[in-house]
Amino acid sequence: MNLSKNQDQLFKELNNIERSQEMKKATYLKLQNRMQKKRSYPLMPAVISVALVAVTCFLVFSFLNDPPETAGPPTDVEAIEEVLNTQLNKPEDEFFDIVYAKWQRMEEVYAADTEFTSDPMEGTPELLAYDEYIEMQFKPYFTDNGFDNFKVQPMDFHYFFAMDNQRNYEMELLNLDIEQSENTSTNYSFSAEVEYTDPSGGSNVYNLMGKAIVPEKGKIGSIQFTDVDGLQQQISDDANS
Repeated sequence: MNLSKNQDQLFKELNNIERSQEMKKATYLKLQNRMQKKRSYPLMPAVISVALVAVTCFLVFSFLNDPPETAGPPTDVEAIEEVLNTQLNKPEDEFFDIVYAKWQRMEEVYAADTEFTSDPMEGTPELLAYDEYIEMQFKPYFTDNGFDNFKVQPMDFHYFFAMDNQRNYEMELLNLDIEQSENTSTNYSFSAEVEYTDPSGGSNVYNLMGKAIVPEKGKIGSIQFTDVDGLQQQISDDANS
């Protein structure tokens, strides 16, 4: 008996036998596993890059949306700038509404021929609204005593009171130059250019000069200025014409 021939024939028959579905599936899974392992290493740098980009975007977004840190007190120059910007630019309509309501109430209160033992406006909603508005606009930039003196001076928006019956004018602070005294660090002088456009559309630039004393950092003790070119008079004339 020729064993070699029989073995050769047996191998041929085994090679022709179809593999079962389980064996095919097992082979496929092994091949798939090998392929995934081969691909995983080249993909890692890309995955890491994507993750770094995502983290960076998150940090940038968080930084941009975080509330700003509480600002410190203003400098002396910043305090003066804020006060003059508020006074020498035309205010918002809210100011006029508050002032009109206050004046109307004053006319009603003082129209009666009565001797008052105290100020009849004290405690009225209109006066409280006005005081609150003035405090919001100016008080942060004054010492307590400086603000009390400021309120009784004809300084709080005094350029706008003459225009109480009309809002069709413009007033804009164009230039402001503030200089600290060489001899006294708390003293400042300033000059300003203001463009005023009357109700008919005529426009002129007016110069103002003034002084301020700032005894505490960012807190004005007193401030006053001189209307060099007669801006206030011009506003008054236009309002009464």
